[in-house]
Amino acid sequence: PPPAEEEDDPMRQNAVMLCNGAMEAYNMPVANNIPGEKRLPLVKEKLDSFMKNFGKEVQILDLKSGGAVIKERKTFNMRYSCVFRESGAKLKGTVHKRFYFDARGKKPTYCLDFETHDSLVTAMAGTPPDGKLGCRDPRTEHLAVLYEELGGKIVRMWLRPDTEKLGLDPTAGEDVLTRTDTYKAFETKIKELKGGPAGEFIFHNYHDTPTVG
Repeated sequence: PPPAEEEDDPMRQNAVMLCNGAMEAYNMPVANNIPGEKRLPLVKEKLDSFMKNFGKEVQILDLKSGGAVIKERKTFNMRYSCVFRESGAKLKGTVHKRFYFDARGKKPTYCLDFETHDSLVTAMAGTPPDGKLGCRDPRTEHLAVLYEELGGKIVRMWLRPDTEKLGLDPTAGEDVLTRTDTYKAFETKIKELKGGPAGEFIFHNYHDTPTVG
């Protein structure tokens, strides 16, 4: 039999399941033009659904510098309570492309997603992440995000702006993306995390999925 660390846990959620669960919660519509006593319970329900996908020590890191954008769960919770409270029903996260790196046993799994966030509202730069000192105007952000799953929770995320809008380009498939500086930078990070090759991946271009209606 394989050693304990190589045994697969059939109940464990991998990075794909967790990323899908988090984005599903992120996209639960909560209007920002209704009274607080009605809005706040909806925000809490949405936040709870979102947060259950993330570990106790979750961090958001900048891929280029390695610096922490969000160092721990309390700040992470504050940021997304602001996002969900202030962004309104138009807030929408879309995953356009995904590379999934699977793993055996208890080793981490990874998703590298190319995302667009529409009508995103966050706290003003340099102020508390809960938005109590003011918020920025709604904006659209294009991001590439590497999610690390360990023990059935997302524990770390590395961000890099998708300045070339590779996610939005339906023709930029696997062969195009793997030659880009953005992909190569994330591949280097995965190699560093794994202490070896990045390994095989499953690629999905969601532009190829026909939409109904």
